[in-house]
Amino acid sequence: MKKQRPVVGITYSRAFPVDDGVVRKSLGSLADVRMIEMPTGDLTESEEAVAAQQMKDVVAVLLRPGALSRSLLTQCPNLRMIAVHGAGYDKVDLPTAAERGITVTNAPGANATGVAELAIAVAIALIREFIPVAEATKGGMWNEARRQGTELAGKTLGILGVGNVGGRVASRALAMEMKVVAYDPAYTPEQLAARGIEWRSSDDVIASADILTLHLPLDDQTFHLLDERAVSRMKRGAYLLNLARGPVIDEKAVERALRDGRLAGAAFDVREQEPHTEVDSLMTLPNVIVTPHIGGSTDESLARIAQACADEIGRFLRGEPPVNVVLAPEPARQ
Repeated sequence: MKKQRPVVGITYSRAFPVDDGVVRKSLGSLADVRMIEMPTGDLTESEEAVAAQQMKDVVAVLLRPGALSRSLLTQCPNLRMIAVHGAGYDKVDLPTAAERGITVTNAPGANATGVAELAIAVAIALIREFIPVAEATKGGMWNEARRQGTELAGKTLGILGVGNVGGRVASRALAMEMKVVAYDPAYTPEQLAARGIEWRSSDDVIASADILTLHLPLDDQTFHLLDERAVSRMKRGAYLLNLARGPVIDEKAVERALRDGRLAGAAFDVREQEPHTEVDSLMTLPNVIVTPHIGGSTDESLARIAQACADEIGRFLRGEPPVNVVLAPEPARQ
């Protein structure tokens, strides 16, 4: 009797596609691949029931949209591996995964170039104000649409987190003749200096930056890291970029700073609540750019992430150790 191949699930949606061709080619005959359409963010009870039915025989899942909560994980008896499509893994209930002996991996760095390029793009858009200028010009204005913007060259870019994404932002900023100051506990001042970056404390980075950009994971230490106190220490007329995770900042505190003029502008590729489809007071501000979490969504990034996830799933199916480990089950005691 022919042995049944294991089933690998891929969560996706129209807004959050996965390059499943890369995954299928990489896994080959190792497994059957099942596409599982799933909404973005936390699932309702009925959505979770549908997902549980589709995942009941899945041994590994590539998680793009959706959230693997405690209740959903307990309804997936065969699930032993989760490959997160990206660097952030806050949509996986890690304590439950640990209890159930589930391996969790991510794909750090695979989308870093796309996010870094967007960070530079929105920084230029803010200081040159070219988005409202372009819209006004298309509306028939010419001289009335002109703005006297400023340049990145000579400005101080402050970076909180100089890992895969932040490091790429730094190298691009240095090429554009900016001064780069940064804080990241994973690096020494000497290591950053070798890359042309000045190491400073977190408070000093926040206080000295003309443009402050955040490239941090979301955890207990970074939740609302940029709160009322931190925002009040920013330079008057500074700009803020958040392309990391929405809850890293206190949006209400930032909005107040934008309205009273302390901040000259801000760009958000992520929001505290996603998906964010309602127009709120922050989005109505003329000095704010909001994009729908597209930093890592380039053709090249999606192919790299899919390949990284497929490689991890392949290792799992072959009994090999993962490379980008978020969570690995404790080995069984003899």
